[in-house]
Parts: sequence; structure tokens; C-alpha cells
Amino acid sequence: MTVPAPREVVRQWVEAWNSRDPEAVRALAAPGFVRHDANLPEVVGPDAEVQFMAAAIAAFPDLQFAVHHVAAEGDLVADHLTGTGTHQGEFLGVQPTGRVVHFETMETYRVADGKVVEQWVVMDLLGLLQQLGAVPAPDELTAG
Repeated sequence: MTVPAPREVVRQWVEAWNSRDPEAVRALAAPGFVRHDANLPEVVGPDAEVQFMAAAIAAFPDLQFAVHHVAAEGDLVADHLTGTGTHQGEFLGVQPTGRVVHFETMETYRVADGKVVEQWVVMDLLGLLQQLGAVPAPDELTAG
């Protein structure tokens, strides 16, 4: 059986998130998977990633990621995505607002033997929280 190239593994990872397929995410995550996120605690292991996915989808049931750029070198793949979703469940303590949000994220993956071993996420969480009304937007700070 041929092991897919790292770029293809990451394409499948994003597709698994977009199709809300926890078993595909579990299958693509290496046993020692670690998700490093600049804004959130680390996620360790495939089961924890599936739990994280379930929480994200509970907060944004229609969550979708559009991939804008992908670069791959060796076992590393980096992508630039825009996430879009409607806030219909609790997210980081923020109760549902019904607002549609758009946020940018840059992610780097380390892939080995056809599995995601590590993922580093740098997401515009401040912009997302501003869209939810949990943090004042810049124009709100200068108004009045």
C-alpha cells in the first residue's frame, strides 16, 4: 500500500473536518498526535482531537474551512485557511449569538507515514471573539 504524500494527507484532514467525519480524523491522526494552538491548550492524541472537533462543531454546526494557500516541503505542510460558521453553541464561555463568523488561520502540519503527527495552529481568535461581541471591536473602542 502506498503512503500518501504529506500534502495529500493534509488535504484529507481538512476535508474530514469539512465533512464532519470524526473517524477520518481519528484515522489520519498518528497515535502520538499533538495539536499546538497559540490560543488554546494542547490537544494530545487522536481521541482528544475528535473531542475537540465535536466541541467546535457543537459551537459552529456549519463550520467550513476554505483553503487559500498550501506549501509543502519534506514532512511539513503549511496552509492558510478561512473558517466560516454560525455561532449556535457555547464557545469559550460565549453563549450562542446566531452570528456568522469568518476567521483566518495559518496551520502547519508534520506528517509521517501517512499520519498527522503534529499540528501548529495560529488563528485570529481575537477577531473571532470580536465578531461574537465578546470583545470590543476596534471601532467600538474609539466610538463615543
